[in-house]
Amino acid sequence: MRYIVVPKNAEAVNKLEYNIAAPEEFIEIVLSEDDFNRLEMSGFFSFLNNLVDVNIDDYEDDVIEGRDKIQKVLNYIHIFNIDSQRKFLINNIERLFKEAFLRNTAVYFYF
Repeated sequence: MRYIVVPKNAEAVNKLEYNIAAPEEFIEIVLSEDDFNRLEMSGFFSFLNNLVDVNIDDYEDDVIEGRDKIQKVLNYIHIFNIDSQRKFLINNIERLFKEAFLRNTAVYFYF
């Protein structure tokens, strides 16, 4: 399983970085291997990597943090053209970015 996680507040960010956050302290999406592979094959993670200079990849953990980067993803995520089956996943990921922006936290990718 692959996880995309948004801490609910600054305290949860610190706890998450030390792997001591309780489940109620973050919002997450759990991607199945199939979901991950669909997004990977579609180029979505490469799109994010190029957009905000991160390295989201298989067996890599990374974070998109900072209001500027999160806002940039929110501004451009709609440009990414994807079929309707994967669009549901993208919409859920977009919701996480909105939460991170509103909560002034970050989006963590644990792959």
